[in-house]
Amino acid sequence: MTPGTYSNAVKSGLQCRTRQSSTPNTPGPFLRQRCEQIPNVEYDERKLERPKFPLFQRNNDKKNLYLIGSSTLKRMSATKMTTDNITTKVKTIRGGRIRDIEDCLIEYISGGKLDYVDVIAVHVGTNNVSDRDSVHTIINDYRNLIYTVKQSLPETQLIISSILPRPTDYKSNQIISEVNQQLLTVEDNQVKILDNTLDFLYGNRPNQLLFKDHVHTNVDGAKVLSHNIISCVNMMLRLYDSNSQFEPNFYSERITGRRYVPLKTTNQHQHSFRPNVWN
Repeated sequence: MTPGTYSNAVKSGLQCRTRQSSTPNTPGPFLRQRCEQIPNVEYDERKLERPKFPLFQRNNDKKNLYLIGSSTLKRMSATKMTTDNITTKVKTIRGGRIRDIEDCLIEYISGGKLDYVDVIAVHVGTNNVSDRDSVHTIINDYRNLIYTVKQSLPETQLIISSILPRPTDYKSNQIISEVNQQLLTVEDNQVKILDNTLDFLYGNRPNQLLFKDHVHTNVDGAKVLSHNIISCVNMMLRLYDSNSQFEPNFYSERITGRRYVPLKTTNQHQHSFRPNVWN
């Protein structure tokens, strides 16, 4: 299927927006209609009436980064991810799936809330895997989200952060590995795929020291993911701050983060795991 042929942006009539636009579009009723079209998503009616929009302003000295995703981001600090060159805002949608993130972006874009955003980073997909969506379905949802951003915000860069491996779920990791591999095929000049796989493995197994449970990162895992995303933004926008803790330290055709070396290895192999998950 051709990417974007059934995009939610097309269904909602979302128009292309540029940063020269001074008068934001009036949000239409499309989000409420989309809620009715997706039966497996529960929305809070109060939140629909009074959404909390991110507030970005034009700033010639700093770039704006909007990080949005599922509850995997709940330990990500916007303050700690804000550097001398980047202003960061983070939105977490608990239980969010790829289409939920796209719906949220449609709402914000239509209201002109993302007109001054230089980079949108998306970290989502683990809940699609939990729902046992097929690889084909997950990739199509990613393609639609990408199409929405590219068509409506042509001046904004997009980062798709890969799904993290799971410490105790071999079957899910097979799906995650295949999805992450296929994601690399959608990368282009405006869209970059951030491959986190190596940074969350220790040898050939998921690094359990970076996870709080079988899905969510702990504080150390959040630091690794934060570093990867900011480093990716620095590389995309050619921002090299020698005083920043997020100074980029990788230069490769496929964007990856740093290679994480755990300080403690006491319980590293507490659970048995098949060694060739990512082959």
